[in-house]
Amino acid sequence: MKRRDLLLGAGALSLTACTGLARETSRPATIEEAFLYAFPLYEFTRTALGRAAAPGLNRIGHRASLADHTSRAITAPNNDTVYSSAQLELSGGPVEVISPGERTRYFNISFMDAFTDNFAAIGTGPSGGEGGRYWIAGPDWRGEAPAGVKVLTSSTHDVWMLGRILVEGPEDLAAAAALQRQITIRPVTDAAPRPYEVKATRAEDADNFLAVVNAALARSPARAGHMARAGAFGAFGLGPGLTPSAAQSALWASYMPEGLSRLRDSFRQRERVVAGWGYQEPGVGEAAASDRLRSATALGGLAALPEAEAMYFQASEDKTGAPLSGERRYVWRVPPGGVPAKAFWSLTMYQAEADGRFFLVENPIRRFSVGDRTPGLRPNADGSIDIYLQADRPEGDKAANWLPSPSGPMRLSLRAYLPEDVLRARRWRVPGIEQI
Repeated sequence: MKRRDLLLGAGALSLTACTGLARETSRPATIEEAFLYAFPLYEFTRTALGRAAAPGLNRIGHRASLADHTSRAITAPNNDTVYSSAQLELSGGPVEVISPGERTRYFNISFMDAFTDNFAAIGTGPSGGEGGRYWIAGPDWRGEAPAGVKVLTSSTHDVWMLGRILVEGPEDLAAAAALQRQITIRPVTDAAPRPYEVKATRAEDADNFLAVVNAALARSPARAGHMARAGAFGAFGLGPGLTPSAAQSALWASYMPEGLSRLRDSFRQRERVVAGWGYQEPGVGEAAASDRLRSATALGGLAALPEAEAMYFQASEDKTGAPLSGERRYVWRVPPGGVPAKAFWSLTMYQAEADGRFFLVENPIRRFSVGDRTPGLRPNADGSIDIYLQADRPEGDKAANWLPSPSGPMRLSLRAYLPEDVLRARRWRVPGIEQI
């Protein structure tokens, strides 16, 4: 069955509540718990500042080109979809989003609160490809929407709307962009959106980290979702509008290097590792995630989708456990039938940065990923496909199946959109990467 025929399944819009990182209420919080609670807010705000500058708050920006090695706004970008993005500020009232309907091409428009949780979505999976009018409302709004308008409520006034539209190849960009331009937004009221007052520098700067997080907490009422937990961390100078004392600032300055190092390790330690591949822990992109998982995702995969929409598998080592490096050559064999995904799958190459982030690799053939839409791949006699992972061009026919690597540390990400049940149940195993 063709992929386009598989994109007609329906889903449901949802809003989920959770408690986040489990902690005994009979004991005080630790600074590690405070850090893991705060880090997603910091990353959300750090990236929101760029969106607030252009295209501006409550305005949509369309990027009608695929990500490449120059795309460094967010870590681990995909090379499969064009993006539409809007930073919403809802304290003055809802913002209306109008989505086109599309049943033959995969698309997803997700809405993330300030803690990076996906609280609602429109698209092939969530709404069965149905479009329509939606009001994105903040926690203080108590009005009534017109008939035919669906209301999606966030627990924070700050929301990131991120739309993804599948591109079948370079010749398909114009058609994908035409659909993209049909996604529009408009404020429902005349209230001016509140600007961000504190600029983010870098997470290692403890004073800036606290200032950014405390300002972010002050922008929404502390009564819904994760906002309601902010009071547990006041002893560390963390809370809506708080100014840390000198002792609290010193404590954070001492802790941050260790906290960030542990967080990078947390991102590398997935639910389980099989043949060098890390299988994601359940809860990625959802409000039910632990604070540790939420923070690790914000560091290494900001804006990751929930598992029903997409699954992500990461490899920083080969099947023997040896670290992946562009100094060596590897092969990854895709079994006959490919990866079990109803929409599409792709394997993306990243260079690993020292700060724990990952970016696409500059290369002479401008190939940043391979997948079920990549033209010219040469299969084996049994239908399997050998993908060659190396910095230099392979010889002969192997060059058709080349995914260029960086010269140094690297990471591979396998994405499966609308994963089939066998994949979600972890019964289908990702083949290991073999050194040549």
